[in-house]
Amino acid sequence: MRFSNGVFRYTMFAWSNNWYVFIENKEAAMCRKGENIRKRKDGRWEARYIKYREPDGKIHYGSIYGKSYHEVKDKRNQKISELPGYGHQICKTVGLNYQATFATVTEYWKQSVRYVIKDSTFSNYEAILKNQLLPQLGDIQIRKLTNSRIMQLIQRKKEQGLSAGTIHVALSVLRNVLNFAAKKGIYTAEPICYPHISASGKEVKIMSLTDYQKLEKFLLTNMNEFHFGLLLCMHTGIRVGELSGLRWGDIDFAQRKIRIQRTVLRIKNLDHTANPNTGKVPKTILYIGPPKTEQSNREIPLPDKLLFHARRFQGKDSTYILSGTEKCMEPRIIQRRYAALLKTCEIPPIKIHALRHQFSCRWVEHGFDTKSLSEILGHTSVRTTLDLYVHIQAETKRQYMNQMIGQAM
Repeated sequence: MRFSNGVFRYTMFAWSNNWYVFIENKEAAMCRKGENIRKRKDGRWEARYIKYREPDGKIHYGSIYGKSYHEVKDKRNQKISELPGYGHQICKTVGLNYQATFATVTEYWKQSVRYVIKDSTFSNYEAILKNQLLPQLGDIQIRKLTNSRIMQLIQRKKEQGLSAGTIHVALSVLRNVLNFAAKKGIYTAEPICYPHISASGKEVKIMSLTDYQKLEKFLLTNMNEFHFGLLLCMHTGIRVGELSGLRWGDIDFAQRKIRIQRTVLRIKNLDHTANPNTGKVPKTILYIGPPKTEQSNREIPLPDKLLFHARRFQGKDSTYILSGTEKCMEPRIIQRRYAALLKTCEIPPIKIHALRHQFSCRWVEHGFDTKSLSEILGHTSVRTTLDLYVHIQAETKRQYMNQMIGQAM
């Protein structure tokens, strides 16, 4: 069906309970695929939302009307925020029963939190479920889940080489799903105990002192905005996503500190948002939002050596440090340029995140306190710092022991 409102021309068709709008004028690109928003023949805008689902999966919709696209979108957002699960709960009738599998409960839980948590968090949860939990637990009924099965899951993940941090996050998602099931009256075979996963496994790889000094010397000798950003990673321990989102306005030159208040990462295109320039729907989108935790939103002292170079390149408050423009350099580009830089310096390949580990190790090696390190890194607790990031290498331990023997003798 094709129609016009005098300004834009639209081609519409309905398929599988969804309305799709193809806009023949780029100015009308605000109507996005999957939004379920359309302009009616009578001139009003209509937005549909999911009221509830039947146990068999049948969807029941509600409609909101308004005079403009933005008005009807705001009204719908307000409406679904007043409903359990933000309008996407599957609960008009009892859709879950005591025989529900972990996979089934997972789908219900995902829809209950979809619009409650950040897109980046939801995307991460989906990946954890798909890759770590569902392959082993998906077909098991909740009522048959035991501590033994959970321990088997943990052991298998350790054998696969997963880090303690990844296993910890997987167990956190598992706990959330099972708590959701319990609220629906579906219980595990026994109370589940979630063990603390220690990071006592493999040692995190960091650069040798020689390579570290070689890299630092190269960056200082060939200074530019990108190299300045890498020095920030080396001397403050910030994450690559935080570096990507850093603007000049985040540096307080008077107080000599950096404010970490946003992060950048590429996530799954959950709402199938179309690219406004091409009209195509990409699989992933660039997410720019607040840091991963409340503690990650922090202030970090800026070392004097870095403050000197920051003044050399200082730009407008709204421009990103790495790109020098109002468009950020995304993390995967940073990773590629960093890898090429290591090759130029003839340094063995190592992930940029290792600079964060290196900063932690150097901090501890200098005898500084762990609490301050935890605050600088933006960890939720000192325990996280000790378990995940402080990996003093064997050579350093040997030096400590030699010093102790020398003092004793």
